[in-house]
Amino acid sequence: MDEAWPPARPGWHLRHIEPAVLVGAALVLAIVVLAVVAPWVSPHDPLAQVLADRLKPPAWLPGGSTTYLLGTDTNGRDLLSRILWGARTSLEIGLLTVVLGSLIGVGAGLLAGYRGGWLDMLVGRLADIQQAIPLLILALAVIAMVGSSILNLVLVLGIGSWPYYERVVRGEVLATRERAYIDAARAAGVGGGRILLRHILPNVAGSIIVLVTLELPQVILFTAGLTFLGLGVPPPTPEWGRLIFDGRDYLQSAWWLTVEPAAVLVLFVLGVNLLGDALRDRIDPVRRQRGR
Repeated sequence: MDEAWPPARPGWHLRHIEPAVLVGAALVLAIVVLAVVAPWVSPHDPLAQVLADRLKPPAWLPGGSTTYLLGTDTNGRDLLSRILWGARTSLEIGLLTVVLGSLIGVGAGLLAGYRGGWLDMLVGRLADIQQAIPLLILALAVIAMVGSSILNLVLVLGIGSWPYYERVVRGEVLATRERAYIDAARAAGVGGGRILLRHILPNVAGSIIVLVTLELPQVILFTAGLTFLGLGVPPPTPEWGRLIFDGRDYLQSAWWLTVEPAAVLVLFVLGVNLLGDALRDRIDPVRRQRGR
């Protein structure tokens, strides 16, 4: 029997969605929406310093004020505003990085898997060399030489992450290119470029989406770690890692400086991971069979 194309995908029904997935979606949606509307909902300028109000506790603690719902930092800047604007910075870096890394990796994986031969060997060796250098060491070395900025972070992390996408896409393409409908397209005289874009890419898109979803929180965590080490987003730009870094010396006297941005970071990573796991379970036929 001939293979059907495109392969059928199971539908999404609200009654079949696990509560954990709904929680993850709600967390991600809430944080993304707040980041988008930060310029309109932030109660204060995230860079404005009011030294007379420095280290104000959150509104629910003794000494707190509703003027600063989540308190202030060591320079009297509103922490709620800085967390909201920090979400914009963190999401911007994360999204741009996964877009750059996925474009390079998916393109290389499609060509290497479909063409094979010397091109596959060349791409594979480049990926091996790239992965032989730990991304943290590479990022620290490059940023230390060229300086820290959002653009430099995106370039370093995007170029450094392409092998992950290439490995997955190449494996999917190797399995897909032997399907009957690919042979039929070749027999009909369809060019290789069109086969890649019209027949193979749609079939590996699910795995790409899952990989991007799971890679996004890792990039944001990695960026926060670099900023915590002093080589990430330069001050005074608000970013979750920068906020955690700024409060490291005040854990006992002003714990909210570190705990509040760290809690938002953890909630976002948790939400994205829950969604990523759900997508992987839905798209991966082996996992679907095991779950039955």
